[in-house]
Amino acid sequence: MKKTFFSAVLAFTTAFVTGCSSGRIHEKSYLRAVSVTGYGDKTTVLAFFGEDETVSAVGYDLDQARYSAELKSGRDLFTGYTELIIVDGNECRDILWHILYKWKVSPSCKVVYCEDGGELLERYGAEQLIGISEQAVKKGMVPECSVITVLGKMCENGTATVAGINLDRNVEGHIIY
Repeated sequence: MKKTFFSAVLAFTTAFVTGCSSGRIHEKSYLRAVSVTGYGDKTTVLAFFGEDETVSAVGYDLDQARYSAELKSGRDLFTGYTELIIVDGNECRDILWHILYKWKVSPSCKVVYCEDGGELLERYGAEQLIGISEQAVKKGMVPECSVITVLGKMCENGTATVAGINLDRNVEGHIIY
């Protein structure tokens, strides 16, 4: 009797904790990298895990651009696994704060600079750009560029140095504000 009761409780707990439907993971797009450009209105280019194509969206702020991207992709956007943020130098502290605390990206998400980050992301893809930024840090060309580190430096000094990657994949340190 105890064994049957224990088995029933275990089965109920397992179903409750893991959920009964198996298709939920495919109902979302998992953001891998985002490029944010523009002063005022924001243009975003988003790259997702498991997808080769990017989505470009515009909004009067980051949340509106995210909403537009969700409409274009036809799926909700999950940002918790984001690995790369590309900024163009405009309103960087506000953008990074919003993406970290409102979109809830990982604090270890890398930050890089490019004047035309959308084209950079479309041309080379998230994986290659993440590798370039990690190598620049390992080689001592730039300091640690995680979003939490960059935001800390920006709050302390008003500026931070990140990897600046141009469209030819050349890297140099770039100061953002």
